[in-house]
Amino acid sequence: MKKTGFNETKALLGRITPEIEAQFEKANRENAEMIVDLAKVLIPEKSGASRAAIRNLPGPDGSQLIDFGQKAKVIEGNRGPRPFVNPAIQATKKKRTARARKALRDAIKAVK
Repeated sequence: MKKTGFNETKALLGRITPEIEAQFEKANRENAEMIVDLAKVLIPEKSGASRAAIRNLPGPDGSQLIDFGQKAKVIEGNRGPRPFVNPAIQATKKKRTARARKALRDAIKAVK
């Protein structure tokens, strides 16, 4: 097999240990918590009861499911602007990307 950057990276990531997976899970959890925190700040005041319903739920594989509550569609409209979901996602995009990039960089350093 020809030695390429892709094949080397694939081989490195194939040696990921549970400790490194824990780093990825931590970064994923922190990213979800950041979105939830900002969405709670941005949700309109008239729906304060819905603020408590915004939360993230961990998946069995380290993923995170962000639940914006039962009334999220009512507040946002079916296809209208999403006044607290989209801004929360957009405002945290740089930080989430940097955190994921750092977790990947640390994983590669650990397996080298």
